[in-house]
Amino acid sequence: MSTSSLIRLILLGMIWGASFLFQRITVPEVGAGFTAAVRLALAATMLVILLRILGRSLDLRRRWKDWLLLGTMSAAIPFLCFAYAARSLPAGYMAVINATVPLFTVLMLWAGSRSRPSWSKRIGVVVGLVGVAVMARYGSIGLNTQTIVAFGLCFIASALYAYSSIFIRQHHADMNPLVLAGSSQLGAAVAILPLGLWSLPTVMPSTSVILSLLVLGLVCTGLAYILYFRLLSDIGSEKAVTNTFLVPVFAQLWGALFLQEHLSLAGAIGFALVLLAVALVLEIKPWRRAPRVV
Repeated sequence: MSTSSLIRLILLGMIWGASFLFQRITVPEVGAGFTAAVRLALAATMLVILLRILGRSLDLRRRWKDWLLLGTMSAAIPFLCFAYAARSLPAGYMAVINATVPLFTVLMLWAGSRSRPSWSKRIGVVVGLVGVAVMARYGSIGLNTQTIVAFGLCFIASALYAYSSIFIRQHHADMNPLVLAGSSQLGAAVAILPLGLWSLPTVMPSTSVILSLLVLGLVCTGLAYILYFRLLSDIGSEKAVTNTFLVPVFAQLWGALFLQEHLSLAGAIGFALVLLAVALVLEIKPWRRAPRVV
């Protein structure tokens, strides 16, 4: 991996980790629906403008239904779920559950194709479930109805991310990644627009919330998509998804620095187990050297 790709990978982990922090700031003041709607509207606007500058078409007249469906399940509902969960869960917790997307992907592919996954992937699923259980039961937050619902919403969002990746692979594999990102974000923004209008704040949000919404939409969503698809092009999907490890680390770091969120020893063990599970599912073996080319 080149130095520039490594920098992009780390930067992407920092940005996506910060997205959970900014939701923790915006949701208590303007609500989950408005946060998700503004985030998607800003990201869609940014990506559509970029596509127009590059001279690429979204083919809206013919494929608007496809983009509406894709955007709803790949962004609108997941973003809304995480926004609601931000009322109850620390940023680090949401980021770790988000890292279970590869686990859900393995389970869905296993159920759909009935092909048996490798032992590494099967063990990874079990370890991931244990890690989440430890984190939820013995972590730094109290386990009550509100936090249980928040955990459930995060898992729903992660499962939708996983299903969306499979759906894209099956139906949109030949599309330009940037066009796919722009069309899905535009479809998601349109799908969630009624909720955003219905949940308009009755008073002007504070400056910190306005700035957080801008960063959440333009940087944590719009710019993040550009970085991610550049990584996919440069280093391939297998290496690009390793940013999954970095997101919870930075989410916990930002939460500790700016929101005074603290991680207990049991919570740290749960975090570590989930990240280990992701490594097992992705079958990442850093100790195995690539064969030398003679």
